[in-house]
Amino acid sequence: MTAQATKLDDVNKTLLDYLLENSGVTISGSIDPEENLLDSGILDSLGIAEITEYVEKEFGIVIDEDEITSQNYKTLNALTNFCHSKITAAAA
Repeated sequence: MTAQATKLDDVNKTLLDYLLENSGVTISGSIDPEENLLDSGILDSLGIAEITEYVEKEFGIVIDEDEITSQNYKTLNALTNFCHSKITAAAA
């Protein structure tokens, strides 16, 4: 496994752990990486604001207001890829 792939996995695990602990709904087991976080109620408007603040602090990135879109926050995979791209860009 490459260092970049490991980092992506680390981002995914960090986000999954956060969602499992801080979601407004009860989650049994885990979250399907392609489950719609918005439709399922795992993320709502307050949850989006909270996870945005969390990832900015956790990963040392800045998320612009126009990047807070349903596309970037729709699924765990989408959020992971979005955050990973921000982390990679910040490191460059």
